[in-house]
Formats: sequence, structure tokens, C-alpha cells
Amino acid sequence: MGHSDRINLSTLIDERPIGRMQIATFILCASVAFLDGLDSQSIGVAAPFIVDALKLDKSQLGFVFSAAVLGGVLSAMALGTLADRIGRKRVLIAAVTLFGIGTLATALASSLGSLLAWRALAGVGLGGAVPCFIALASEYAPRRRRATITSLLWAAFPLGGMTGGFVNSTLIRHFDWHVIFIVGGVLPLVLAVVLAIWLPESIRFLAARHARQAALARVATRFGWPANAQYLFDDVRVEGAPFRMLFAHGRAKATAFLSLTFFMAFGTLAVAVLWMPVLLRADGISTADTAIVIGFHGLGALIGMAIVGRLVERFGGARTLVPALLVGAVATAATGYVGSSVVAASVAVAMIGVFVGVGASGAIALAVLVYPTEVRSTGVGWSMGIGRLGQVVAPIVTGELIQHGFTSAQVLLVIGLAPAVAALSVIVMSAARMLPLSGADTVRAVPPVIEENHAKL
Repeated sequence: MGHSDRINLSTLIDERPIGRMQIATFILCASVAFLDGLDSQSIGVAAPFIVDALKLDKSQLGFVFSAAVLGGVLSAMALGTLADRIGRKRVLIAAVTLFGIGTLATALASSLGSLLAWRALAGVGLGGAVPCFIALASEYAPRRRRATITSLLWAAFPLGGMTGGFVNSTLIRHFDWHVIFIVGGVLPLVLAVVLAIWLPESIRFLAARHARQAALARVATRFGWPANAQYLFDDVRVEGAPFRMLFAHGRAKATAFLSLTFFMAFGTLAVAVLWMPVLLRADGISTADTAIVIGFHGLGALIGMAIVGRLVERFGGARTLVPALLVGAVATAATGYVGSSVVAASVAVAMIGVFVGVGASGAIALAVLVYPTEVRSTGVGWSMGIGRLGQVVAPIVTGELIQHGFTSAQVLLVIGLAPAVAALSVIVMSAARMLPLSGADTVRAVPPVIEENHAKL
């Protein structure tokens, strides 16, 4: 085969069966999501002990919970855009390293200020990692299975939460809270080394840059594709600032309503993971048992996030997300009234994980479908940044409600409104034809309302 041969990457990936190297790439990217889930619930389980050790007021936990997420808000947007420019792999490795350092250093915190600083650093790493691994993995996924693979990828997040919930329940019985963050910090540092050795760069990113043809040939060889070929792709290349393109050429409304969905769904999940141990403890459930309850939340979210991509492909975004978010709203409100029973609380919190998890992960799948490859890291980064902003605001609002004397039941009743608002946002998007209406439409690279404008770019 000569150097003059041209191969279309989109056709190559879409028509060939998913190979071993693609599966390995998906697993490596999912490992980052797994550690994200592990970290997100760890701070909630350790929170009661941190309050005693650092002599904090319980209402200050809202800022502690939000510190990591706040660090991730801007980094998700900034590093997602940077990844579109300089490469997703290198930004991902740097982000995972920062996450590991921040988590490990959390065990050394001796004051509220140092605790907030280290949690923020961990959040900067996580915030930058998410859009990178989602965008990178999606480049190796066939278009017909992109939503499913994205949702399975993100399902590793609740798997990490579930695993951490049960493991931390054991750790907290035998060790002090520091051990949780020592383990949680070492694992990302090890993973960063593994990513540097085995994770490939986005092949479409390399194909778009002629100076990287040698690197592209090496990646092609690893995947069993012809090395001595010129690889092309059929996506439209966007010139100029990628961030601006999220709001140009018909994308503004879709970006705005998708952002609202992210904000409300992820905010709800943050309260369920971070505040639920404190709220349940106030209702008489022991700290070790609250870790088990949070483990069931992770199990529910794992189920919901694992199946949502296939549901979106088959039934469309609105038909999948709207019912799930409404049921999630009811489950959230109901949890406050069954919180004195470990069994009942576990069932209710698991339902939050399943149905709000479908909404949150389904929104990620839609973001991957909405944004073309050149701005996919930017688009997913923006959406995840807004989702993380919801994870900042919701715990702080919860802390303020508690400070003003709201009971656990009243707090969760208020928080239950958020998934309902997310469902309303999806309904508006569907009515304005911003979402695929049927399963057949979802296998397209982008929804029709967006795709029609590609010719204008």
C-alpha cells in the first residue's frame, strides 16, 4: 500500500467491528471515571470525622463538599478547550496527576483552609479529565454505538462510588479517615503512568494535523489498520475559538437547555452522595450504615448510567430522560420521609441513583451527539463544567437550608425540584426539535437541527 492511499477514518471506525485496542481504550478512560466516583463519595463518608478532627461547624461542610467541584468547573471548560488544541491524551494525564496529588494531600489537611485548597486542587484535575476521556473514547466508538459506549464509560463513575461505599465502610471501622484519601490519592498517580504508556491519542485529532502523521501511523499500527496511508475524516473543521462555536450556527439554544439539564441533574446527585450521610445520620442511622446506603446509591446509578445510552439510541433522548428525571424527583423527595430505616433509605437512594443517573448520563450521551469532533472536548467540557457548577451550588444551598432549620425531609423535598426542572428542560428541547425524536435519529453524528448548520461553518 502506497503513501497515496487515502482512508476515511469515520468510515473505517463505523464499518469495522470494535476491536481489542478500542475496548482497551474504553477501559482506560472508564478507569478515570471510576476514580472520580470513588473520590466523590469518599469525602461524604469521611465528612463526620473531618468535622470532629478539624472542629468545623456542620454547615461548613457545604463549602468542603463544593471545593473539589468548584475547582472542576472552570478546569472542565478551560482544559476541555485546551485538549481540542494540543491533544486529549497529554491533558488527561496532567489532569489525573493533579487529581491524585490533591486527593493524597487531603489526608494532610489540618485546617478548613488547607482542606478547601487540597479539595479544590483535586477538583481541578477531575474537572479537566472528564471532557478529555469522554471525547477521546468517543473518537474510537462507531457512530451507531457512540451513545451506548459513552453511557457505559460514565457508568464507571457510580461503580467507583458503589465500590468506595462498601470499601470505605470497612476502612472506617478499622482505620481513621486519613486512610480513605491515601488510597484514593495513590490510585490516580498509578493510573497516570498507565495512561502515559498505553492510552492512544485521539486518532481524529492526529489526522487533522499533518505534522502528526508519524504518530498517526504508530496508532494505526497498534489498532491493526494500514500504517502507510493518508487518513481523512468527514467532520467539518471549525476555525477560530472552539468555545465561541458552542453558541454559533444554531447551537446556542441546544447548549443553553442542555446546560440546564446538566446543572439540575448533577446537582441532585451531588446532594445524594455528599449530604446524604449527614442527613441520614441526623435521622438516627450510624455512619458505617450510611456508607452502605451510599453504596446502594452507586449500584442504582451504575444500572441507570449503564443502560441509558442504549435507551437513547432506541427511543430517543426525550422519551428516555423525561420519565426518568420525573421519577428521580419523586424518589429524592420521598427519601426524607423514610430516612430512619436503613433498608427503606437504601431503596430510595438507589432509585435516585437509577433515575437521576439516567438523566445525568443521558445528558452526557446527548452532548457527545450534539457536538462535532473538533469541538467535542470543548462542548462536553462546557456541559460538564455546568454540571459541576450544579454540584457546587446544590451542596451549599443544602447547607444553608440546614442552617435555617430545615429538617432532612424538608431539605430533600426542595432538592427534589431539581430533577423536575431538568425534565422540563428536556421537554422544551424536544418540542423545539433540538433532540432526536426517535431511536433511528440518535445514530447520526448530531441532531438534525445542529447538522443543518454544518454547511454554514
